[in-house]
Amino acid sequence: MNEEKGFKSGYVAIVGRPNAGKSTLINAILGERLSIVTEKPQTTRHRIRGLLNDAGSQIIFFDTPGYHRSHKPLNEAMNDIVDSVINDADVVCLLIPANHVDEDGIEKGLFERIGSERALIVINKADLVSHAELETKILKYRDAWGAKELMVISALQKIGMGELVEAIKGRLPEGPKYFPDDIFTDHSVRFLVAELIREQLFLQMHQELPYSAAVEIEEFTDATEDDPIFRIKAAIIVEKDSQKGMVIGKGGTRIKEIGSRSREAIEELVGGKVFLQLFVRVEYNWTKDPGSIRKFGYTNQVD
Repeated sequence: MNEEKGFKSGYVAIVGRPNAGKSTLINAILGERLSIVTEKPQTTRHRIRGLLNDAGSQIIFFDTPGYHRSHKPLNEAMNDIVDSVINDADVVCLLIPANHVDEDGIEKGLFERIGSERALIVINKADLVSHAELETKILKYRDAWGAKELMVISALQKIGMGELVEAIKGRLPEGPKYFPDDIFTDHSVRFLVAELIREQLFLQMHQELPYSAAVEIEEFTDATEDDPIFRIKAAIIVEKDSQKGMVIGKGGTRIKEIGSRSREAIEELVGGKVFLQLFVRVEYNWTKDPGSIRKFGYTNQVD
């Protein structure tokens, strides 16, 4: 590729506490539904990589799990992902919800981990607080923390997206175009399909489903001229027998609804008809087993 002199490219990490709006922000910038977005915290568990291209730059975004304090093996693995992304990124956006008080010190700890020169503080959900409250937070981050650059946005309302992208571009190094213009992520379709199914698990089950659920695509057959239907077989993984019954529901009604909604989203993704077969498999205490955690993709490697 022969980019003109001055072309900028680089990797941008979006980090923050659970439910700070990281996935909503990525999706708002890219205009594609790349990351799971629900009201439940901690629904993003992988390094989600999305691409934003224009004539003068290419930005590669990493969404990340919410950073939190926990000694559970699965949660420690997710925190390791955040640490790895911070190390790899050219630009790190620390997303802080305007309506949250940092009583547990998570944001301050992340800011110190990133460093004042690298950290671009992004105050999200600005539409939920008053102007006076915003000013107080801005002064705190500048004076008490020593922040060099701050942005105020609302990812849900898509306020401040253009200004944030321009601020990110200003921090990017000159470099090549790493990926073609016509893609918005380098994740496989199988990965995105699994994420869409997991999204429906959270949306359909609300508070009933614990975070010990994963999705594994066991079979994926592309549509052809002879058979113009995408055929997918997916396992919903839980770690207790009681959870299996919860996912299936009375008379199988819940898993049918999850399957129906997932199929609609997958058809939008692949642009064709989909036959989706879902079933539930119990892998006892998988969230406590390092081997199982790696098996289901919770590592520092991008799919």
